[in-house]
Amino acid sequence: KAKAAKPDAIAIIGFNETTKVLTELIKQGIGPDKVKTYLVDGNLSSQAYKDLPKGIMKGVKATLPGVLTSDDLKKKLLEVDSKLTDFSYAPESYDAVVLIALAAEQGKGTDGKTIAANLKSVSSGGTKCTSFKECKDLIAAGTDIDYDGVSGPVDFDDNGDPTVATMGVYEYTANDKFEAKADQFITGAVPAQQ
Repeated sequence: KAKAAKPDAIAIIGFNETTKVLTELIKQGIGPDKVKTYLVDGNLSSQAYKDLPKGIMKGVKATLPGVLTSDDLKKKLLEVDSKLTDFSYAPESYDAVVLIALAAEQGKGTDGKTIAANLKSVSSGGTKCTSFKECKDLIAAGTDIDYDGVSGPVDFDDNGDPTVATMGVYEYTANDKFEAKADQFITGAVPAQQ
């Protein structure tokens, strides 16, 4: 059906089945080398398409929520696991851990209710700080903090949902690896829940 429609572009929103879909599209003559192809975070991979013809993924674009992982954070993570190759969601995961620790520090407890009750207040409205140590020292001094982490500003609404998010656009290179550049990220307000 896709071939008969003579598409200008194809968007594949999927997971592991994407390799099979791409294989069939190539077989039908409408693969990524013939028709603009777009993927999402669930099928953005440098490993899943290794059995496809070399270079076939060049120019394919995909979106992935989150910021580009800095070289500094990559270095820290590689010190923990030198085999890491995918840093998707690393900045956001790192900030989640720091926010939980800061909420525990501020609330003087590690139970779920204490952490939940303090997450919003450590992420907005106070003195800006950008590291666990800096923020912890401010909390110890009685200062209201606003943690901005490696993923950027982290502000929660009254429901505990993020109010700001970043989306990255990645593009496959000739060697079938996906890459992003700093200018391919868009940060904006998240629509409020009704």
